[in-house]
Amino acid sequence: MELVQTISQSQTMQMGGQLLQSLAILGMASNDLSEHIQERAEANPYVSYRPPAAFVARGGEDSDAVAAVAADRPSLMAHVVEQIERAFAAPSDHLIALHFAEALEPTGWLSQPVETIALVAGCPLRKAEQVLEVLQGFEPAGLFARSLSDCLLIQAREADLLTWEVETLIRNLDMLDGRRARLAELCDCEVSDIPDILGQIRGLNPKPGLAYDHVAVPVFPPDLIATRGEDGWTVELNRATTPTITVREDHASDNRADREARKLRRKALAEARALALALERRGDTLLRTGAVLVARQARFLERGTAYLVPLTLDDVAAELGVHASTISRAVSGRMIQTPTRALPLRAFFSRPVSTMPGSVAVSRDSMMDFVQRAVEDEDPRDPLSDDAIVMLAQRSGLQIARRTVAKYRSTLGLGSSYERRRRAIGA
Repeated sequence: MELVQTISQSQTMQMGGQLLQSLAILGMASNDLSEHIQERAEANPYVSYRPPAAFVARGGEDSDAVAAVAADRPSLMAHVVEQIERAFAAPSDHLIALHFAEALEPTGWLSQPVETIALVAGCPLRKAEQVLEVLQGFEPAGLFARSLSDCLLIQAREADLLTWEVETLIRNLDMLDGRRARLAELCDCEVSDIPDILGQIRGLNPKPGLAYDHVAVPVFPPDLIATRGEDGWTVELNRATTPTITVREDHASDNRADREARKLRRKALAEARALALALERRGDTLLRTGAVLVARQARFLERGTAYLVPLTLDDVAAELGVHASTISRAVSGRMIQTPTRALPLRAFFSRPVSTMPGSVAVSRDSMMDFVQRAVEDEDPRDPLSDDAIVMLAQRSGLQIARRTVAKYRSTLGLGSSYERRRRAIGA
């Protein structure tokens, strides 16, 4: 065997220290970034650090979600978060529970549908409902209710008052005004019995959250703020969650120091300038990314999940002229405050699903909404099979496989047509 020695050339690209630092800072959440900059400021005399205003309002960066809200009366958020810390060991469940806490009204009721909270938390609807079931066992009874009747049902069950008549009356409270005869018929009692049944629930508290202070300090401070005006949508950085640094150039000149000291000072000054540049780049990338997302998904913000258009990391990266991994870092764990609610930036992305030739591409979320609406509009006693939903989609110009319909049903917490029929007839 003959050995042959050859010479070849190849080109490789290696990231410099400043680029690596910029990418690392881009991927940091606000609290992690603030801690990182504070550590750098303590080690570098040329870095002057000012913590984010949101953290100052919370009493410092080391304060937790419970300590973040202080008032004369106990805070509703603090009270709830304290129970969440004890009730949920799994990090994923804990995070979903905090999203529910963010959606609490001062009354203690939920201000958003569970479907919306599941979207914001990035979890299946069934998982969100499982977490909600635990949350509705918190003290005082009635927290995390979806409505007045839901709140009273939780409390009546907790107080062991939930007889069949009481439950029926609570579910039909709107009939107390002018339709008591029909209500008595539903309760299988006389009209004269209605006041006695009603008396059993008069001791319940329809707004248990009002016993606490409701301080609007979010568990997840948004990184961006989107507002809508006459000329369209505007996106800006939330300065309250971003640390600020100043490079102290006045500390740089000291000719009396020896050569080695001047060398160290020049190095520290260069590091301070690089840190300031990385922080500026982070804000710029985050702002540009948010602007593209809001522009592409304006109808989603205005009308809901059904109006999401297909959008991927590669799409945004191509528009901004950066790599998809940069966009991934920019949106990871980031929130944007809209006029109606706070949303994770990940909620703006949706994978496309195949459609019939010549039709407009549809997002996965839009297709899931189609499946949900098809089930909601069906005859409960003659529910649609998965094949029937496929046929409905085709007539609407959408191409979807039967197994995909089944997967979307499962994600939405919807049973099969057989299970839905049994539930409708009470079998």
